[in-house]
Order: sequence, then structure tokens, then C-alpha cells
Amino acid sequence: MAAVQSPISNSHISGSYARALLRAVTDQGYDARQFAEEEGVTLEVLQSCEELPAQLFGRLYQRAMLLLKDESLGMVSGGRVATGTFRMMCLCVIHRPDLRTVIERAGEFLDICKGMAIKPCIIPACDSVAVGFGAVSDGSERTLQQILDADGPMRVRTSLFMWYNLLSWFAGRSLPLKRVEFTFDKPANGEHWSSLFRCPVAFACEQSLLRFEKSALDLPNVQTEQSLSVFLKSAPYRLIVPSYHDQRLSDRIVGIFGDDFSRRLPGAEQVSRQLGMSVSTLRRQLLEEGTSFQRLKDESRQAAAMQYLATSELTYTEIAGLLGFDEASAFFRAFKRWTGTTPSGYRASL
Repeated sequence: MAAVQSPISNSHISGSYARALLRAVTDQGYDARQFAEEEGVTLEVLQSCEELPAQLFGRLYQRAMLLLKDESLGMVSGGRVATGTFRMMCLCVIHRPDLRTVIERAGEFLDICKGMAIKPCIIPACDSVAVGFGAVSDGSERTLQQILDADGPMRVRTSLFMWYNLLSWFAGRSLPLKRVEFTFDKPANGEHWSSLFRCPVAFACEQSLLRFEKSALDLPNVQTEQSLSVFLKSAPYRLIVPSYHDQRLSDRIVGIFGDDFSRRLPGAEQVSRQLGMSVSTLRRQLLEEGTSFQRLKDESRQAAAMQYLATSELTYTEIAGLLGFDEASAFFRAFKRWTGTTPSGYRASL
């Protein structure tokens, strides 16, 4: 089998994300140089870089959340959010059947979550459906717009972007956006925002929201508690760097497979029913894309192995179990057969 390059090893994000973290750290009275060097990078690099590896930013973000005891860094929250809030919210919604009920249950959780003043909210429309901001039921005297204005445009944008990537992860595919709308005037770098969301962006609108096709929130939640455990260990990486980049059929099928290979993967018949097409149509379209259903299964398992190895918190035994191997030694032999190197050698190369 040909080697599949891990997306984690070569993804980069704007250096502005790191500089925003540095400001948050210094604003709370902490030493920014020490903060950077504890992750093996100099302060000067973070202050001047145009881009930095997304995985490095993920580690910096996690360190900042633990240091400041606040999970709301860079997002609209209206207050300090206790460590562990995001994990518990995800556990609360993981068994919801579709995206609509995921959003509704997340809102119910945040209603009783101390420190959080904002929650995702479904906004129906005639020809579309939108996900925007709602105020939690905490008895606050502040209006929703006062909270959004206080946190500013960048936090509003980051919140919508992270919510979008979270919903895409639950769906196992990139959700097609019709438009993203913001209440504030176009900022200085606003022309680049459409590239970030991969859709038209409008400013000076009535509400800040993500606008989807009407049926988008009826898509099933394809994730499990097992795939969630891996996702949480790689957050916020997966919320900053989109996991799914286009709408090819092969990408949608890989999304349905998910990250948990300890369970039996669905067959072509089950997947075709979920996608609303016949098995023959599924196989024909995959052939046109230069692949096959079985090849996608094999490559997905190999790519998952590389993703798990890039998550340092996972042991080799845990990775073997997630991939469906009974023993770590069997995983080592398979990975060597796939890539020509051992899991430990691959992990060291990252």
C-alpha cells in the first residue's frame, strides 16, 4: 500500500493566532518568553513568524488554557470558562443522532455551565438554516449584542469558525456553507475572510451567523465515544485546521469511517444508503475518482495510525486498540509494512 502523508505533519496556520495567545498570557501577568520556551520555541519566532505548524499552536493553546484556567481563549464567552467544559459538552452531545440535536443539546449544557454567557443557536429561515449566537439562561443583565460587542470582531469570527469545524467533525464531512454574515463593518483584512470560510462573507448584517442549506442540520452524527476521545486529545488542532477540505465522494466516505477502527467499519451497502445512492453508483463514482471502497478503508486505517502517532498522549497500546489490533506488536508489523518505518521511528520524525 502506498504511504499516506499525515495531514497533521504539514498543516500551518497564521502566526497571528500565536500572537493573540501571547497577548492573553502577558495580559494575565505571565512571562511570555517562558511560556514559549516551555514548548521548545523562542519568543522571537512567535512574535515574527507569518505561519507556524498547527500542531505546535495546538500545544501552545492547550498550555495557555491550563495556565490561565480559561477555555474561552480567542472565542466569545462573556466570562472565564472552567477547564474541562468543552470535554463535558462533547460527552453530553456525542450520542445525539444528527447535527440539529447536537446543537440543541450543546445549548442546554451551556445554559447551566458557569462562566459561559454564549451558546450556539439555530436560526430558521425560508430557504436556509443558520447557526448563530444565543445568550444562555443565566439571569445576566447584559444583552446578547453587548456581549458580542465587548469581545469584538475577531472573537466572533473565531467562534463561528470553530463551531463550523466542530459541526463538520460530527458530520464526518465538510459542511457546505451558503454564506457567513457579521453584524459589524468590514475589518481591514475582511477580504480574506471568504477564503477562511470558503464561501461568500457579508458584513453589516442583522446577525452574526453561519448560513447553510436547509437540510444541512439533518445530517447524521457519525462520531462515537471512541473517536471523541481521540478528537479531544488533538483539540484545538482539529478546530483550527479543518479536517475535511472538499466534497468528493471519497472524502465523504472517509468521514463516515471516522477515527475509530476498533469497531467494524460499515460496508458499501450501509454507506451507500447513508449517502442516498445505490451501491453501483457509489462504486462507479469512486472509480471515476481513481479509487475504490476497499482502498479507502485501507488508506483510512493507515492515515488514522499516522494521526494517532502525532498525538503524543496516546500510547502504542492505545493506538493498536483504536486501529483494531489485539496487540501492539501486530500494529508495529502492519505499520512497518505500510510505510517502511516503525511507529516509533515515524513518531520521532514528527
